[in-house]
Amino acid sequence: MELGHTIEDSRKNYPELTDEILMKLRVWAEERGLKQVPDEMLALFAHSCYFDVENAKRCMDVYYRLRATVPEFFGNRDPQAEYLQQSLRALQFVALPKPDKNGYRIIFHRLADTTPSQYNLNDGIKLLQMSLDGSLYTEGCTPGYIFLFDMQGVRLGHLTRLSVTSIRRFFEYIQEGLPVRLKGIHVLNAVWFINKILALIRPFVKRELFDMLHFYHGDVAEIYEHLPPECLPKDFGGKLDCLETLHEEHCHKLNKLRNYFLTEERLFRGWFSPEKKNIS
Repeated sequence: MELGHTIEDSRKNYPELTDEILMKLRVWAEERGLKQVPDEMLALFAHSCYFDVENAKRCMDVYYRLRATVPEFFGNRDPQAEYLQQSLRALQFVALPKPDKNGYRIIFHRLADTTPSQYNLNDGIKLLQMSLDGSLYTEGCTPGYIFLFDMQGVRLGHLTRLSVTSIRRFFEYIQEGLPVRLKGIHVLNAVWFINKILALIRPFVKRELFDMLHFYHGDVAEIYEHLPPECLPKDFGGKLDCLETLHEEHCHKLNKLRNYFLTEERLFRGWFSPEKKNIS
């Protein structure tokens, strides 16, 4: 399985990605049935954990365990499947083309269809992770990532579409298994019932992640202190293309990565826990 960047690309910026670190992670992965993890992917785990091998192993364990056991988020990741095509009409996702001043890449998400019955949480989480995976495929190791969400059009009816189990698994993944340095989560047009949402997710959110949350209730210009217009779509007073165009381009990129998504899915299906194997 090949990615859209090379290990040399990552090492140009992060010489800490030594052969010794990658070999330790490869041995660990092979002991768990993961025989063909590319060096570029191992590097993402090492980099996200600041080159601490044991922390990288724990990150890999959550990453592959959840991918192997939570098909709601990680199964059938075919961007051409009708159910995902339907969600891509109801939701908008963009890996914004310009990073912020710190080099942080930005993953954007909002509703396109605000009808609650058209919202599917699990498919939304799946597409969010596919959007991030698509960025990692191209960019490799970067200084960090930011999630930017727009709550325009979110209604109380959307809360009835949420699942506590899915919320718990989602936050386990982004806190323990995400192979990136997550630097912030910014939420535009925060709704009046945001406290109800926070009460729902709070049991699953660690203080470190909670401190990354930033909510904006009024003028979109409030976010410019953190994300300048150069990084944002025209819809938010930015200098990038409008969201409709960016979303269409993003969907095209996901389609081009179809073989990668399906190949990676076959890889993580091979994961097993050595402890469980010994018991059996």
